[in-house]
Amino acid sequence: MLEITKQSIEKATAKARIAKPLVKVIEFRRYSVTNRETGATYEVRFTKIGNQKFGECTCPATKICYHISSCLPINAVLASQMHTATA
Repeated sequence: MLEITKQSIEKATAKARIAKPLVKVIEFRRYSVTNRETGATYEVRFTKIGNQKFGECTCPATKICYHISSCLPINAVLASQMHTATA
């Protein structure tokens, strides 16, 4: 698991904007990300411990990758909707 911070996702977010991967929701905090050019598919998972956010991806990257960065906005929206539904 890799800690997600503003600094750790800056480069990954820039790459995600160029690559425009296809993101599919498997379940809350679990996503499938496909590279549109190569067809390679990876699974991304998120975990939150206290105020810290963590992500992990099945790709070979050893730091925050664009797959994780691509899923963050979707995860944030789903988390917000779940919070609103329970309030």
